[in-house]
Amino acid sequence: MIVTAKNRTVPLSLPLGFFLLGEAFFLAFALLFALHPEVLSVPRHPLGLALAHLFLLGLGVGVLLGAMHQLVPVVLETPLYRHELGYLVMFLWGLGVALLALGFALRPTLVPLGGGFALVGLLLFGYAMLRTFLLAPRWNRVATALAWVVFYLVLTPFLGLLQALSQRYGFYDPERLTWHLLAGLGGVFLLSILGVGYKLLSMFTLTHGVDERVLGLLLFAANLGFLGLAMGERLGYLLLLLSYALALYDTWRILKNRMKKALDIGVRHYLLGLLFLGLALLALPFNPVWAALWFALGFVGLVVTGMLYKILPFLVWTHRYAPRAGKEKVPLLKEMLPEGAGYGAGALLALGAFLFPLFPGAGWVYLLGVFPHVYALWEVMRR
Repeated sequence: MIVTAKNRTVPLSLPLGFFLLGEAFFLAFALLFALHPEVLSVPRHPLGLALAHLFLLGLGVGVLLGAMHQLVPVVLETPLYRHELGYLVMFLWGLGVALLALGFALRPTLVPLGGGFALVGLLLFGYAMLRTFLLAPRWNRVATALAWVVFYLVLTPFLGLLQALSQRYGFYDPERLTWHLLAGLGGVFLLSILGVGYKLLSMFTLTHGVDERVLGLLLFAANLGFLGLAMGERLGYLLLLLSYALALYDTWRILKNRMKKALDIGVRHYLLGLLFLGLALLALPFNPVWAALWFALGFVGLVVTGMLYKILPFLVWTHRYAPRAGKEKVPLLKEMLPEGAGYGAGALLALGAFLFPLFPGAGWVYLLGVFPHVYALWEVMRR
């Protein structure tokens, strides 16, 4: 990630705050996941909903929000609009996730309140991003992907809150749960990982000049696919398969033209995550529960943790050591992360994610993977 005079104004505490809260939610999820794996086999089980929101809205969205505060200025070549609003977003989103998890698990009356806090926080984030997008001197397809992600970040909690209120006031519609899932799993995570991942993968492999038109086609096909699935059309599924094929083709082109031949830990996690995405898409027509588990635990979990191994060391080194480089001895960027712990965590998370639909006891394997992951990030912060 390139640091310029325009984006240096984003303090380390802003993305770091989102990352640390996301990691706290991740640890809480993993503990409950290992202790109560049975709840994920029961549709709309309250504790299962708590787990889903801790993992997706907590870890996934938390890391995404933190990364976007750093990435958006780079992609748009413009400073963030009032970056200090990010602290209020962090408070509202973090409180919302905590209340939602407590509400689903223990006290249902907290669910609308938690959803409301999360929605207001993400609306504020959406407003700040909109103002930033309007300042952009030029546009590209990665910016388009980010814009779609912001749209779905707002739409998903709105649909979830509507679902929660509908149960209280008597206009419940089970179809809206499908819309909520598609907006969250597809709109937020699929588009952010494939769109933002396109940019990060190019940066991590030192790849330049790859034509972005395939990414534009991917975004078009994926959004039509979400709409088709929401309407119950088989074409929606076929369009998602097309999107996946385009993502594989784009990834192949990036890796083929890379200047950095060795694949680092973040890229390897991304590629393994893509394999889980393919597995989830293949399973979707036959067993949607298995598909959702492989998508969340494997695809989202591996890509998010892997990207943190690249983003966090860069941010910490840039803010802590870059001003001192050349004046005194400072650690090299590659020395910031204990890669052995990161690779060990990735292996355990991948094994646990793959086995869990078959053997619920594999939740303990997934939990074991969280500890070396947290240790690796702690070592980055400690150096």
